[in-house]
Amino acid sequence: MRVLWIVNTIFNYPAKKMKLKPTVFGGWLNSLFNNLKNRKEIEKLAIATVYNGRELKKFEDGNVVYYLLPVNNINKYDKKLETMWYKVTKEFFPDVVHIHGTEYPHVSAFLNCNLNVKTCTSIQGLVSIYGVKDTYNAGINAKDMLKSITIRDILKKDLLFFQYRNFIKKGFFEKSTLQKTNIIIGRTSWDKAYAYKITKENKYELCNESLREVFYTNNWDINNINRHTIFVSQATYPIKGFHKVIEMLNIIKDEYPDILIYVAGPNIIKNDSIKEKLKMNGYSKYINKLVKKYKLQNNIKFVGLLNEQDMCNYLLKSHVFLQASSIENSPNSLGEAMLLGMPVVASYVGGTADMLLDKQEGLLYPFGDCAMMAKYIKDIFNDDKYALKLGKNAQMHARITHNIITNVNKTIEIYNKLQKEEE
Repeated sequence: MRVLWIVNTIFNYPAKKMKLKPTVFGGWLNSLFNNLKNRKEIEKLAIATVYNGRELKKFEDGNVVYYLLPVNNINKYDKKLETMWYKVTKEFFPDVVHIHGTEYPHVSAFLNCNLNVKTCTSIQGLVSIYGVKDTYNAGINAKDMLKSITIRDILKKDLLFFQYRNFIKKGFFEKSTLQKTNIIIGRTSWDKAYAYKITKENKYELCNESLREVFYTNNWDINNINRHTIFVSQATYPIKGFHKVIEMLNIIKDEYPDILIYVAGPNIIKNDSIKEKLKMNGYSKYINKLVKKYKLQNNIKFVGLLNEQDMCNYLLKSHVFLQASSIENSPNSLGEAMLLGMPVVASYVGGTADMLLDKQEGLLYPFGDCAMMAKYIKDIFNDDKYALKLGKNAQMHARITHNIITNVNKTIEIYNKLQKEEE
């Protein structure tokens, strides 16, 4: 069969051709791609996305075709994309279209073309749910948000007060995509519940994601870790709950003065120069205030954007993986930590409980309960046998959830189902 993917990132092959820096995001897509493209059921695979350019670009690599559609703003609907989607579809002539991600206008532009081709859509998160004000603000009160307004926020009209509105806008496209697609692919009880709430249709198929290859071939070893270190995968906006991590850190820092948190991503609190200060947004300013208030400057290390191997290396040397989010579906960073056999502490939100069993494969706490977060981290710091037990059980569960062969077979099964519906 001929399959067209619509994605939100530029894959490595066209990125190299266009002399662009390869992205560190979307690793699960590369995993599925690598294990799907050579299957006998796939005659030809096309991968289409958008880029900041002026012309439709096409690259070919064996049985894979890459299309890059030009847009000026990925967040705004561009009517011209409908014409280009028509051209791509008529040229490639797919039997099935697989949409990865729900919230961007270029996906809605494709579906609005009414091209009479069957589609399935994989849910990553659900921005229409993430955009609920209280969920996005993640417990930050109005007074603190007001005090955290920066020049950058004013100039860009991007106050912390109103950032959730961008999620609401994207949610409009997301709801339209889920309503128009033929099959919705999800991974948790949570996204299944909301898929039905949005569409009022039973068109959901469960298919888990395969993760990046390096996490299947490495194992966390408690003898090789840096003691009292915690790994956090994101901290750039309130949903990820990094402000709650700081409050937790303040609870236990006296007991563990050497405690250190590795944070993947850019250093959001660095403000040594005028330029850095001007670039700070409201959330960065709020985090910076908390760090100074509790004197935690030496206990937090931002390690930058990490590629696959670097991410694995940091996880392997960390004592605990921590998810502190106010909402998640099934975060791949949590899955990668579990695949390595790490002990994990996670907020009991969204679909997280489908990923691990509380007290057996990891420790779940109510979002925002910093005392419970602190207790569970201490439990792991203080008991190696318990840490090893949790990690081993988590690894066994993750190897089932993220089994590459099972997941690629299920994907092809969904494609076949769509083809039969078309017939």
